[in-house]
This record gives sequence, C-alpha cells and structure tokens, in this order.
Amino acid sequence: MTIEQQHDSQDESQAAGPGQLLRAAREQLGWTREQVASRLHLRLTLIAAIESDTYDKHTSHTFIRGYLRTYAKLVGVPEETVLAAYTRLGLTPPDNIDMQSFSRRSRQQASDSRLKLVTWLVILALIGLSVAWWWQSTAKRSAGEEALAASEIGASASPEVSDTTEGELSLVAPAPLAEVEQAAAPVSEDPAASAAISTAPTEAPVVSEAVATQPEPAAEPASVPQLKLNFTADCWLDVKDATGKTLFSGLKKANDELVLNGTAPLKFIVGAPMAVRIEFEGQSIDMSRYNNGRTAKFALPQE
Repeated sequence: MTIEQQHDSQDESQAAGPGQLLRAAREQLGWTREQVASRLHLRLTLIAAIESDTYDKHTSHTFIRGYLRTYAKLVGVPEETVLAAYTRLGLTPPDNIDMQSFSRRSRQQASDSRLKLVTWLVILALIGLSVAWWWQSTAKRSAGEEALAASEIGASASPEVSDTTEGELSLVAPAPLAEVEQAAAPVSEDPAASAAISTAPTEAPVVSEAVATQPEPAAEPASVPQLKLNFTADCWLDVKDATGKTLFSGLKKANDELVLNGTAPLKFIVGAPMAVRIEFEGQSIDMSRYNNGRTAKFALPQE
C-alpha cells in the first residue's frame, strides 16, 4: 500500500461514523449481526441501529457510549477511535439538555421540600401557641373561681364569729347579779349577820348600789319569722338576717327542703332563682321576676 492509499484510508476512517467502523470490523471477522447481538446480549435492532448510526433520541448518550465500547472491544477496534467518531456526530447536546432539565427539576424538588418543611413548622408552632393559650386561660379561670369561693366563705364566716361573740357576752353579762343574790341569801338567813347589818346602816346602801348598777338582761329579739324553701334543682344560696347572722350559705340539691328562722328583714343571694320555691310567713314569694339567668339579690319582707 502506497503512502497516498494510507492517507486515503485514514481520511475515510476519520470521516466514517462509529457504526461504519464497527460494521467494517465485524465484516472482516466474518461475523453476522445475530452473532454480535448474541455475544453482547443486546437486541438485534440495537446492533443494526448502532451500525447505521441511527440512535434513539430518548436514549442517553452515556448508554450509547457504553454500547459502543462493548462493541469495539468485541471486534478489536480501539475505543478512543469509536468514541471520537461518535463525538463528531454532534449528538451530545440533547443529553446535556436532559441533564440540565434534571438538575433544574432536582433544585425545584429541593425547594418544594424546604417549603413544605417550613409550612409544617409554622403549623406546629401555631398549634403549640393555641394549646399554651388555652392552658393559661383555664388556669386563670380556675384561680378566679377559687378566689371568689374563698371570698364568699370568708364573708359568710365573719358574721358567725361576731354573732358568737355577742352571744357569749349576753350570757356572761348577768353573772354578777346572780353572784350578788347568792351572797345576799346567807346574810338574810344568819341572825348574827342580820343583826350586824341592822347595827351598821352605812353598809346597806353599798349592797343596794351594787344591785342597782347591774346591767339589765338583753331585750328579747323581735318577732322571729319562719322561712321555708323547696328546691327543684341544684342551687347555691346565702341567707342573712337583720343582725348580719348567716342563716345558711352553701349548695342545696334538687328535692331538698330548708326551714330557717331569723330576724327580719332577711337578705337573700340566690344563684338559680327559678330552682327554688320560697314561703315567707306562710306566703309564697313570686320568683318569676328573676327569670333572667342571673343571680338574684333581694330581701324579705319586700318593701
């Protein structure tokens, strides 16, 4: 072969596509396409497409390069020559476009994932704030109810203490008069003592003054009216008489009956006015005026 023929063969090999190079090598070996497909474990249609340089546009150039390398090793053609011939065909840009679109799609998916994560964090934060607000509101409401109950109990307990003190004082006050009477009784029975008293007239006024200065017993309270209450449902009730004494303070159940006595006028605080029937001095009290769902405050007898 002359130098000109070698240059011509080199030019033809450089101008030829990868499929033509592989087909020429196969024909030199005397193999058929079926034999190549069987040895490479590829489809016969794929071998035909490679030799005719018609490649599927949906197939990645990375896979096509792998097919070309495998085919070149089988028929003994240098891989670099086949891959260079494939590069000259200019079929790689579509793969670059596919890779770019895949990269953009990956970035979009990552951005969507971050957005979902932020959304879930915001939702969880709102739920946590709602729970904290509800818990604080419940705690404040419970504290307020406890404070109100404590103030009502304290207000109802103070009149009882004053009433007890007054009662003790009224019982203790007449004691000096009884002691004077007991001391005077033996004087009248003993003749010697009576004679001594008659001979000493200056001491008699002392005894009379002691008796005269003793406090009189407390007057009997005014008429004590009778109060009768019947309950049709649970009701909180507070009743005080004219002296400030608490006749009753607490909760009554349905079907309970309560009878109270105290000095008029009687002051009432009724939590559920429509749940109680009141009889005062034998007369039924109309509670329909308090049918507004609120606590009723009134006094009996009504002015």
